[in-house]
Amino acid sequence: MPSAQKTVLFLSATLATLFMSLADPVPVFSSMGELSEISGDEVQDVDVKSLLGDRQKWHLMARDLYKDVKTLRDEQFERDFREMVNMTAFEGVRISTPLLKPSDRCLSKNFSTERCLTRIYSVLTWYKDNWNYIEKENLTSVLVNDIKHSTKRLLEAINSQLQVRDGEMDQTSSTSLSFKSAWTRKTTVHSILFNFSSVMIDACRAINYMSRRKRGKDPKRTGDWGSADKN
Repeated sequence: MPSAQKTVLFLSATLATLFMSLADPVPVFSSMGELSEISGDEVQDVDVKSLLGDRQKWHLMARDLYKDVKTLRDEQFERDFREMVNMTAFEGVRISTPLLKPSDRCLSKNFSTERCLTRIYSVLTWYKDNWNYIEKENLTSVLVNDIKHSTKRLLEAINSQLQVRDGEMDQTSSTSLSFKSAWTRKTTVHSILFNFSSVMIDACRAINYMSRRKRGKDPKRTGDWGSADKN
């Protein structure tokens, strides 16, 4: 058989084998014996998070919680007070719910880690315990549940340092919540979400301050301290 014909037959056989292999591909398995479903980006993200300190992780948790609360706050305001231009007009209508105050020593001029964390824990516990008022509203259910679970996770993280037992934490006082009318219900829900978002702004600042101070950085240079808008 001439060499040219041999070459043609060889190429034909090679191409046929290649097409068969493409039609019936063999899955590539990871070294653990399962199909690999983890991308390089995900692996890198896990590695970065593993290098963070506890308070840096708390700050990320608090920041994400704030974003969710703010989103839900804006959603409820747009739905229930569509005719209002902004939230400033409600300053005299909002009921009193727990907030962080200068006496809680979460500000840089008189900062106390233990006092501030204890107060953050106490205030967040109030919002967790009264979250059922928000759950009754017809708001985005995924967001409502995410906030509920994120608040619980942040409380557990803070309590890993405080070691607070049930019944040991001072009860946080506030106005008694009651719905006497549809208007009262709307303003109460707005008050809870608005004040919760304000608490999370202050909590983010304080936790970030703790984290930077513990790492030996100048905490006053952080852009998160005193820069957020509560409205």
